[in-house]
Amino acid sequence: MLSVLLLILVSLIGTAGTVFYLRRNLLRIAEKNKTIESKSKRILNYPLTILWYGYLLVFFVGLVVNNLIFD
Repeated sequence: MLSVLLLILVSLIGTAGTVFYLRRNLLRIAEKNKTIESKSKRILNYPLTILWYGYLLVFFVGLVVNNLIFD
């Protein structure tokens, strides 16, 4: 029981951290894009960031769902 609670706690902290750092990095990219003239280079700054943080978000939400429903 304690291990399930710890996993859920870690998952919630991980989800909060993921959302915090995603927002922070998107703001940094937007600030960085102000100095870049090429539109294609500005657009290419976003996809891998979104993909990585999307993966992390799905992972942490999956941990919460797995431990709440399937235990």
